[in-house]
Amino acid sequence: MQFGVIVAPTIRNLFVEKIVAMILTGKLSVGDRLPSERELAEQMRVSKTVIHAGLKDLERMGFVYVSGRQGTFVANYAENGTFETLATILKFNGRRLDRETTKSLLDMRLAIEGQASRIFAKSHTKEDIATLRRMIDEIRKYVSKQERMDPSEMAHMLFRFHRFICLKSGNTFFPVLMNAFRDIGILLWESSIKILGIEKSIEHLEHFTSLLEEGKGEETVQALSDMFDTCLSLAYK
Repeated sequence: MQFGVIVAPTIRNLFVEKIVAMILTGKLSVGDRLPSERELAEQMRVSKTVIHAGLKDLERMGFVYVSGRQGTFVANYAENGTFETLATILKFNGRRLDRETTKSLLDMRLAIEGQASRIFAKSHTKEDIATLRRMIDEIRKYVSKQERMDPSEMAHMLFRFHRFICLKSGNTFFPVLMNAFRDIGILLWESSIKILGIEKSIEHLEHFTSLLEEGKGEETVQALSDMFDTCLSLAYK
């Protein structure tokens, strides 16, 4: 058996993590001006090169912005952030999401998957529906063979089910967006499986498939929205 190499974080990474932690814990607020690179280097006892590179990382991630000669300021990461920003926040929180973040992610998913479902309901083929049913059968077979079911593996299977709908909608970017948020999507599916249970999660897939087969796009969107609302209310009750 081979073991992967352990890679220690660099001073630059530690600097970035420290500033992110200060922002996310409220020690630094939006609009606060950071000390100059020279002052940060002196206070934190690292080189200016490390500080400069770290601030560039933080700016790319949406946590700070540079305003000409005025200096570096804490940015509104909700306004300026990217997927990398969200991944950093998840890492900081130990992959735990607060209610507001979870709701925002579910709203985004509903916008993407909901529209994909509307299109799919109108344009699907018999083979498309057959593929969805095969996916459900594969999930049932996987579950039946497990003495102790791994929510992560089943979450991957649920993700592929919904990504297939996005792919078959014909919209080029729906599946791309799904892939971009894949890790977070898997995390949300893991949570839903734990909340709803295995059988109920599979029943939802079967219900979605039946609605899609009947061409009921809006009803599918409503069913998806209801499931999200149930998971949200049970997770944060």
